[in-house]
Amino acid sequence: MSEESTYEIHEDTSMEMTTFSNYLKKKGLKITNQRMLVAEKIFSIHNHFTAESLQEELKDRRDEISKATIYRILSIMVEAGLLQEHNFGKDYKYYEHIIGHEHHDHIICVECGRIVEFMDEKIEELQRKAAREKGFSITGHDLNIFGICDSPPTCVHNKKNSQ
Repeated sequence: MSEESTYEIHEDTSMEMTTFSNYLKKKGLKITNQRMLVAEKIFSIHNHFTAESLQEELKDRRDEISKATIYRILSIMVEAGLLQEHNFGKDYKYYEHIIGHEHHDHIICVECGRIVEFMDEKIEELQRKAAREKGFSITGHDLNIFGICDSPPTCVHNKKNSQ
């Protein structure tokens, strides 16, 4: 299904969708209904997600949007700077959209998988200082701290406990 899109942009995601469609045009890529549907779903998710969880969110469109298509769209959106790709110590990647979101770092529980976002100006300054001392200008960074929740056996986020 590679016909040009007649997709209607919803107001709550209009800035992100316009940025995505402009990127597609700039790269000479078609603006298809599939790309726009997946992008709108991504921009409506306000937490970290995987390709698999995104596919589950789009299950009513499964006949139109394959897993391979989802992966291609994720790749385009990462390349466009609309999504950040994370490796949180799993066999799969997590994503989050970054337009309109402030920079933050992550603490990840290795037991239950809970992801907590945080921002600490002292850590940011230490990173800037280290970069200056080593002769670098920071263009971006991804800080992930891995640990264990205070109470992993009873953690409400622990997928093992919710089965």
